[in-house]
Amino acid sequence: MAACIRQCLLFAYLLTGIVSQANTVVKFQPADSCGKDALLASLWPDNNYGNHSDFIACAWTNQSNPSTTRAIVEFDINTIPSGVTIVNASLELFHYTSPFNTGHSNMSGPADGWLERITQPWTENTVTWNNQPATTTLNRVNVVAPFSMNQNYILDVTQLVRDMLNNPASSYGFMLKLQTESYYRSLLFASSDMNNPVFHPKLTVEYTEEILPLAGCWTNALITPDSIYTNPVTDPSLFVPNVFTPNADGMNDEFFPDTLGGISIKEIYVYNRWGQLIYQSIPAQPWNGKTGERECPDGTYYYLITASMPSGSTGKFSGYFTLLR
Repeated sequence: MAACIRQCLLFAYLLTGIVSQANTVVKFQPADSCGKDALLASLWPDNNYGNHSDFIACAWTNQSNPSTTRAIVEFDINTIPSGVTIVNASLELFHYTSPFNTGHSNMSGPADGWLERITQPWTENTVTWNNQPATTTLNRVNVVAPFSMNQNYILDVTQLVRDMLNNPASSYGFMLKLQTESYYRSLLFASSDMNNPVFHPKLTVEYTEEILPLAGCWTNALITPDSIYTNPVTDPSLFVPNVFTPNADGMNDEFFPDTLGGISIKEIYVYNRWGQLIYQSIPAQPWNGKTGERECPDGTYYYLITASMPSGSTGKFSGYFTLLR
């Protein structure tokens, strides 16, 4: 699901001799080919519904037979670096007119729900009601009953995402279920298998990452927000990409700064999130996203750039960028 990240905006501030911080906003809205969600239906406890278009928490009847339905979803947040501070996180769920189930309903009482962290692994094409994964009530989110029958939801899942990153061995997504599973109550949303991707569940995470300066002499550099593609530093003649996509489409396939006004790039060093040097180029040449012949995975990488300035001095600039294929 790493390839399903839709947007990544980087806001970095690098100052001489001190630890800097950068805020990153990442949005996950998977398509059906890489989404991972499923229904769990008590009336058909051994059936798998991993490709169903509904994401629903419901208590209803089917030909007078009581049925309870829950929904589970998992986003691949492993693309978020370890050691970051989660500023906020939100989960958006979108109502749609389902051909299979009744929409939101408070018919027999308020359809309040719980959003809980899943603590056991599960597989989309094998999970059923009978083998559904366990959840924890720790920091679960109260999903207030709908006041409108076509209501979309934006849920604050900041603490749940923090728990997921702090406990990766016991974190496998979210479960949505009713607080009182008494028919006729329902919360109905679209899953990642719904044919219109606009309605797919969307997780937005903002985090702050400390960037430790590498050894050496540093010039003052301020990186300010501009766009998804570039960070203009204090000297307006040097532009360092925020994101590059080495997918051989002829666009943005290499990582290399743009310069004007007499700046000359001399050296480039690229490090992975664990601080390992994976690329160096002296004299500087663009990086194609590989270590040797092996393609590097999507994720966050750090750079150190040495440049000759128009004054004749040497400038060193550091920061980070995202590789997306």
